[in-house]
Amino acid sequence: MQFTTAQVLARCPLFAELSEADLEALAGVAHRRRLEAGQPLFMAGEPAQGLAVVVSGKVKVYVISPASGREVVLAMEHPYNTVAELVSLDGGPYPASAEAAEDSEVLWLEQEGFQRLLKARPEIALHLMTMLGRRLRRLVALVEQISFQEVVHRLAAYLLSVADEGVPFVLDTNGAIAAQLGTVPELVSRNLSRLHAGGAITMQGRTVAKVDRKQLGEMANAAGR
Repeated sequence: MQFTTAQVLARCPLFAELSEADLEALAGVAHRRRLEAGQPLFMAGEPAQGLAVVVSGKVKVYVISPASGREVVLAMEHPYNTVAELVSLDGGPYPASAEAAEDSEVLWLEQEGFQRLLKARPEIALHLMTMLGRRLRRLVALVEQISFQEVVHRLAAYLLSVADEGVPFVLDTNGAIAAQLGTVPELVSRNLSRLHAGGAITMQGRTVAKVDRKQLGEMANAAGR
């Protein structure tokens, strides 16, 4: 079933509680864009062009370290999540890059039209501020993890989050996991083996067949470098 633009917006946490009239107004400044896997949505430093809502697929938001060239994934946005709320509000350049992690479709809310709506309908701006507050909390948590936790602790937390969607599950590539944890593939590989040997997970190839939630939880909550 394909939802209309207004129906997609109604399922987006940022806009879900808005009135039908507000949703229709937002739909009036939106159009659909299809992206192939790996295709950029925007690049860090580019001027603001709009706000995206994921309709299908996944969109990866990331930054590249200028010193090492290493990619750090800030968010992996799934259907009905928004991308680039900050620039839609302040009009500044994109602080991070975004690309389709797989074949995807997004709603693109054009910047100028969206800005007009924020001025005309302040309740939309209030919802946007709430979402930005949640994003800030998530980014602070990411900084804390990278600063104070070893890779094995971050990996344990990652595995728990994936396990919440169901076990068994197939692991992403070590490179993709490393990008989300702020580390390198070699350390992901080493610590997966460590967790498997310790019984925290049972692996069959790239499939995690079993998890010990208690052990993973204890490791995820541990700190220290």
